[in-house]
Amino acid sequence: MCTYTITICKNEKNFPKRDRWILTQPIVSEALAVMTCIRRANAVKVVECDDYTYRRRQQIEALSHLEALLSLIDLAYVELSIESTRVEYWTGLVLDVEDKLKGWRKSDRERYKSIWQARTVTIPDDFSPRSGD
Repeated sequence: MCTYTITICKNEKNFPKRDRWILTQPIVSEALAVMTCIRRANAVKVVECDDYTYRRRQQIEALSHLEALLSLIDLAYVELSIESTRVEYWTGLVLDVEDKLKGWRKSDRERYKSIWQARTVTIPDDFSPRSGD
């Protein structure tokens, strides 16, 4: 998803030079932020509740960046008339990452249940930045 985002943003057919500066930097920044949060979360070896909490926060932050990325892609589609098939594929990549991330969070919740239950911390079951998900 991150690689495709950078590739599509560099393409003058998608983002002409006169308009590129408006949206490409925020779009690429959000994609890189998603990757960074996921890598940070994945690097945490969960041994105690604070580890789990940090990992979970990074996962939630990644979901927030994914939501922002979807909004920016939509804006680019509307304002710059990017080809709909490209936008559909791109959006599909973002949604695939979102689904995998949600599955990972669910798996972590079960895997580390004994760790977070040992403390009086409330962890939401299915946080999603978009209502209805």
